[in-house]
Amino acid sequence: MEHFPIVTSLVRVALGNDSERLNHQVQRLVDALVADGDSTQAAALSKLLNRRTRSTELAPSRLTRSGQAPTHIAGLEQLHPQTAVPVDKDSSAPLATIIMPDDVVTTLPLFPAPVQDNIDALLMEWMNADRIREAGLSPSPSLLVYGAPGTGKTTLALWLAQQLGRPVVLARLDGLISSFLGTTARNLGALFAFANRYDCVLVLDEFDAIAKVRDDPNEVGEIKRVVNALLQNLDVRVGRGVTVALTNHEALLDPAIWRRFEVQLAVPKPAFAQRVQIALRSLDAGEDNARAEALLLAWVADGLSGAELRTLATKYRKRRLFVDAAAVPPAATIAQVADSTSVHIGEDVLSILRLEPSRQLKPLHAAGFSHADLAYLFDISTKTVQRRVTEE
Repeated sequence: MEHFPIVTSLVRVALGNDSERLNHQVQRLVDALVADGDSTQAAALSKLLNRRTRSTELAPSRLTRSGQAPTHIAGLEQLHPQTAVPVDKDSSAPLATIIMPDDVVTTLPLFPAPVQDNIDALLMEWMNADRIREAGLSPSPSLLVYGAPGTGKTTLALWLAQQLGRPVVLARLDGLISSFLGTTARNLGALFAFANRYDCVLVLDEFDAIAKVRDDPNEVGEIKRVVNALLQNLDVRVGRGVTVALTNHEALLDPAIWRRFEVQLAVPKPAFAQRVQIALRSLDAGEDNARAEALLLAWVADGLSGAELRTLATKYRKRRLFVDAAAVPPAATIAQVADSTSVHIGEDVLSILRLEPSRQLKPLHAAGFSHADLAYLFDISTKTVQRRVTEE
């Protein structure tokens, strides 16, 4: 890009105005540059964006509130931490956990732009529910979030509730299942009756444990009756508050369940651009060094969830504390960490990392790593990198 220095200057100034929406648009530009193969320019913008991310890492929102949280729903009581939750009458086990908004300290996961756009739109709808009703419409009462484990589904649900200023009634539905005939449906009814009494966000984790397909020949009649009870309770809850359901196994859900959720959000595993940002958030190093390390961690983590990548980056940080940095280059530690997590890492990646360091340079350069990045990661000069990647 001919005038890219001007672009970086504009971004640097604009980010100083603390606009979360601007952050989102800059990230979209980074993604586009990566997709076009402009890794150097993408890295420059990522560096600016990461500098601000580090200073506001615990900021709760990408979306700036323009006013107060939505008004409380008429006729509902306010939930408090001391409020007694319903329990299973046979085991006395609680059916849910209450999480107050002030107890939610989380950062919204990094999602691809289309997912983030849908999240922003849904939150805007929920935060302006009164305006929607004045227009003769109804705000979306429910959200179904599905995707692989570790992609940020639970974090997203808690973050949305925190943005709304609502307490969470969190229920793991696999914990509601009982071996006693009729007890599961009774527990389900008690849970919904409790949530419908209070102004809260009901989060149904492990949703597939109860919402399974009713014509599954492997299921007994009891679970079919439970699904019917669930459908009835979801219908009754409309207008009583927001419901968010989370599942790792969307293929198991009964077709009628899908129709109860106006918004259905698939959360994919992070693409390369998101993995780079996730790794940068997880590293604690100088910005220039962290960028090269983040690039290699993101490349190693192809196909991993965001949670798995954070675990990988944390393991890397811990191991770097106990090595002689002058004797062991970053690439060697990352290769060691990847090998210790080999069950989750692609065999094509591992086959490169298990080569002699001098033989890793050419395939990594072909994968898009610059001479400067490889020089830092392998603790050699850029001239050495250039010579080795051009060798036959």
